Amino acid sequence: MESTPINYNDIRSVIKSWYFGRNFTYRTSLPSTNIFAKRLALSDYPLPMVIFAEEQTHGKGRLKRSWFSPLNKGIWMTVVFPPEDKNRVFGHYNFVMSLVIASAIETVTSLKVSFKWPNDILVSDKKVCGILSETITGHYANPIVIIGAGLNVSIDKDDFPEELRDKATSLLIESGTPVNRQKLFIEIIHTLNTIYTIWEQRGIEPLYFEWSQKCSIPGKNVAISTEKQYISGKAEKINLDGSLLLRDDEGKLHTIFAGDLKYIIQ
Repeated sequence: MESTPINYNDIRSVIKSWYFGRNFTYRTSLPSTNIFAKRLALSDYPLPMVIFAEEQTHGKGRLKRSWFSPLNKGIWMTVVFPPEDKNRVFGHYNFVMSLVIASAIETVTSLKVSFKWPNDILVSDKKVCGILSETITGHYANPIVIIGAGLNVSIDKDDFPEELRDKATSLLIESGTPVNRQKLFIEIIHTLNTIYTIWEQRGIEPLYFEWSQKCSIPGKNVAISTEKQYISGKAEKINLDGSLLLRDDEGKLHTIFAGDLKYIIQ
């Protein structure tokens, strides 16, 4: 079972000429790659940048949850995008990063990936990767978008905390064979450059269409908890801005931008 670190110099030699890759930071251990990214971004570190840690001691998930990030067992990373274009929608970054991770997984392994709104990447209907999108305002005129991704690569089922074993999975568990984290990480950065270029040149529509093909939510009966409300009903679609269109049990339509979603089995 893989338990060795990736090789920074080997990765750096491959990605240093790429737009996402020229500012690459590697650490053996960090409390959180997103927190570290914010600190660098606010200290005028050149953008875009990519941060990778072999472990996170206080990894962050959505809704202030912790993220299990054991040493040398996953890809714990953060991408800091260049200052946000005024014409871009925050939700589009989630489409981009989800597609990047999914494409890299499917290229390096034989696994098939699906998406669960708003930020879960699934294999065999279990969570293999989570994405955390945040913004900060630094000295730039526009906000800076920071996206963290926690991808479970080499974690055995027994390694997961008991409360996660029925919900989470890893590429090792699903493929039945070790996955080279270094190869996978390089593929993620390569794919990020490719998809970002498509976004710049052709807009979000082709990426939204591709993302929608992998989204498992439309047509499902779901319940969503937000900070202000609890709504149940049928998920109609994911809108172009990344919001969820939900028809509640009384037939009323709701547009929801974020929340904790669970399937309702009927």
